[in-house]
Amino acid sequence: MKRQAPLQTLYDLQNAQSDSTRVEALKAIKHDLTGHLSRKSLFVNAGLIDALAAALPSLDSSRDVNQLYLQSSQVLAVLAHEGPLLLRPLLTTAILPQLIASLTAPTSPKTSLAVLKSLVAIADHLPAHLADLLYSKPHIRCFAYIIRRAGSEAQSPQACDLSLTLMCKTVATDAHKRALVEAGVLSALAARLASFVVAQGLVPPSSDTLGLDNGPSDVIPDPAPSSAHLSPVLESIALLIDKSKSRSRLFIKDPSIKLVLPDQRDGFSPSDIRRGPWGGSYFSGAAVPRNSTHGPFDPLLPYVPTTDKSLSNDQTGFPPLGPVLPSPKRRTSFLPTSTPNPDLSQLTFGSVDAEEGQESSVVPYLLYLVRESRGKRRLLATKLLVALYNLGHVRRHRRSTFTSLLAPLLTRMLEPDLSQDPLHQNPGSLLCNGLHYTKAVPAVLAGLINDNADMQKVAVESKAISNLSTSLKMTFESPLEQKLAPWQPSKVSENMVDDRMGDNETDQDNVEIPLPLRREMHLREGCLQALAAIALFRDSYRNEICAQGVLTHIMAALEPLHIHTHASGATEIRGNTTPVILAACGAVQVLTRSVQALRTKLIEAEVIKPIVLLMSSTNADIRIAATMVLTNLAIDFSPMKDGVGESTMVKKLCEQAHSANARLRLESLWALKQLVLNASKKLKQEVVDELGASWIKLLIKTDPNDIPEGEVIGLVERDYPPLNTFRPLPSPHVAGKDVVMSDDSDDSEGDEEKQEEDESTSPGFSTKHTVEDDTEIQAQLLDLLRNLFCGDNASDLVKYVFDEMGQDDFFQILVDRLKPRPAALGPTRKDDHTIAAPSVIVIRVLYILVHIAACEPRWRNALASNHALTKQVLTFFSHSDREIRATCCWIATSLTYEDDSSSRTLCRQRALELHKVGFMQQLKKLENDADLNVRERARAAVHLITKLIAS
Repeated sequence: MKRQAPLQTLYDLQNAQSDSTRVEALKAIKHDLTGHLSRKSLFVNAGLIDALAAALPSLDSSRDVNQLYLQSSQVLAVLAHEGPLLLRPLLTTAILPQLIASLTAPTSPKTSLAVLKSLVAIADHLPAHLADLLYSKPHIRCFAYIIRRAGSEAQSPQACDLSLTLMCKTVATDAHKRALVEAGVLSALAARLASFVVAQGLVPPSSDTLGLDNGPSDVIPDPAPSSAHLSPVLESIALLIDKSKSRSRLFIKDPSIKLVLPDQRDGFSPSDIRRGPWGGSYFSGAAVPRNSTHGPFDPLLPYVPTTDKSLSNDQTGFPPLGPVLPSPKRRTSFLPTSTPNPDLSQLTFGSVDAEEGQESSVVPYLLYLVRESRGKRRLLATKLLVALYNLGHVRRHRRSTFTSLLAPLLTRMLEPDLSQDPLHQNPGSLLCNGLHYTKAVPAVLAGLINDNADMQKVAVESKAISNLSTSLKMTFESPLEQKLAPWQPSKVSENMVDDRMGDNETDQDNVEIPLPLRREMHLREGCLQALAAIALFRDSYRNEICAQGVLTHIMAALEPLHIHTHASGATEIRGNTTPVILAACGAVQVLTRSVQALRTKLIEAEVIKPIVLLMSSTNADIRIAATMVLTNLAIDFSPMKDGVGESTMVKKLCEQAHSANARLRLESLWALKQLVLNASKKLKQEVVDELGASWIKLLIKTDPNDIPEGEVIGLVERDYPPLNTFRPLPSPHVAGKDVVMSDDSDDSEGDEEKQEEDESTSPGFSTKHTVEDDTEIQAQLLDLLRNLFCGDNASDLVKYVFDEMGQDDFFQILVDRLKPRPAALGPTRKDDHTIAAPSVIVIRVLYILVHIAACEPRWRNALASNHALTKQVLTFFSHSDREIRATCCWIATSLTYEDDSSSRTLCRQRALELHKVGFMQQLKKLENDADLNVRERARAAVHLITKLIAS
């Protein structure tokens, strides 16, 4: 019998003249390649990928494409199991776009399943390249198309699960999530979740369903089939709404969700509702809404007593205290209403905020799901709950439920032996991204317990620190740092060797990290995040983490990713991905808050060395995280402050302060502020010189509102004259409060959507500045000046700064920062308004004045004789912030305090200057202030001034 040549089946495919011949050749190739690594390499090198591209017909042709697409997809799935090396030739062909386009073409269900399976297998190794195709405009609609058809055919639930798996494996940026939402995927997922609620028989009665003319069955979604799986739906929704309030609102307000899981509304007594002669209904004048904390799902949940000390209004037995709400307006028409039964949702009673007055029934439904489910479904329901909780969609009274129910369940899943249990070692325990569900627990736990001391206590009592430390150590013990290349039938040529050799940091955007290593990185990142969340407040928790012996592993997690491909084809991978490095920086930052650890364990671990190396990273997010760690290492009592204060580090921080990245500029100034406190005169002057006195002057004299939109101040030295364009007056509660960085601002849904879009367009290095960003940067720069004017050399630095900037100019800048800003130049004088200076700026300017007032006499005299400045300070004696009022008193005290008997004459002169502008009258008013500290500071200042004037 004649022996067949190894590549005969490939030759048959290349020379086939008909579709049936091509199908038979593809089947033969599939059987030849299955289980044979060497044959796969041989076929790919011989041109298998190009042959597949030639065999796939166009979808708009009249030929039957089902079998060709089916067999080609199965061949690609066989190749995909060997990793990215055999899949890279795909990127030079049109195979992937053709396969994706077939998902919305009229192909058979069996073909669609085969295509989805092959794409899922390819996504394990080429997620970034596949994402570029999937989330492009021509192809992104395939997801919503498949999800909405999930109940129409027998194989459609499996296709839905595969499409969600593909989405979870490839979504990497906020731009991907926003594109999916715009394509209708979130709405389709909401309808899919609603079908599961219907299938479970958990649709509560509501006015939306009971008041329908034709009954609820015409609108309520069909129940999900028994073969459908809820877990992929929960995981996909949690992925899309994560850290986005706008997308989470779209989810909970989706009509499908509101129909089967209606909002919990304020209740009214039947006597409060009256029927008018026109047939409509209205509220009586004595109607009072009664906030209901119990919805239709609450009877299914265990009763948890409230332990929160700060009870909200809806937890007390009395109605909330607040402004008197206006009575309902008279109907503009006396025509009868179309609905015979009154709809309470349409009977408005004042302008009550829906976010505070209502809670979506999605929350108690998910809590019920957590209690009734096990394993993966329980974790994913918890993950979605945590996402909603962190975005503010959970009422305050639920916190005790989260503490007593969710935290213990998650910490139980942390036990290392749970993932090794044979009962949990099955494909059903894997998430859509391929990770075992127990390895995703740390990240969910970190999101739950962050900023909550009670939940952190529960986690520690449940041995979370020990279990997390064990899991973190296991990620470094796995032999995944080296991946050998498959055997090649011919010698590897030099041009096939990857050029990423050396020890430089690898650009992770262009690297295919092996799937097992990616999974370990996910677990490592989650463990680091959870440890940082636990140790956020309590010093004892930080010491316990250090006692677990994980500091060496945390230091190892700070090493950037290095990929070295040898001439033999073997690939060596060392280091960590960017998310792991950011999580490790967060853990180190939290541990540096412990004085004991800072002076012992962290010195032994030489934490400053890897942090300094990260300052030279090409990734802006890594530099920001490293700078935040340096800020803690530069604290005055830190033994590593001298290392941070080296000339090279000062230059690096000052260079970053000139960056166009708002967050990097802020954190660098924060680190410099800590560094100069009680530092030597030489170091302080070096910081001023490196930053540039003219640059400092520009940033503190310019009102952030005067900077044109889209321009970054400080990149080019130029003046910014006041803008005289008409601007609407902001809300009063915004004008008087401290501002925060734009990362946390959420003034409105529209602003948030625009902010999310701006942040996602240039990930890693955003040059977008807002007024809030520049205000906070200006505040940190003023703090830097305050710390420069502190210590034994304070007078020398005041002289140095005055010589560089000019004394009169410096004082005038401080006056301008304290003055209210004209908010608008309206058409008439009546329409002109002013906005008070932000408190975050005012308090820092006042502290600078306190420090100048405590320097040598000539600077104290210059300050006291500057009536424009002291009169401006007078306007803050009645400020609502008690710290500002107390600081005003400190200015008077510092100016009139006698260092010795020889300074009495100058002190008396300064006291007379203060008395002349009206300080005495304002200080006497503060002697009866409501705050004890303000009263004592005012009495001390009055005593000093009175004694000096009387002498």
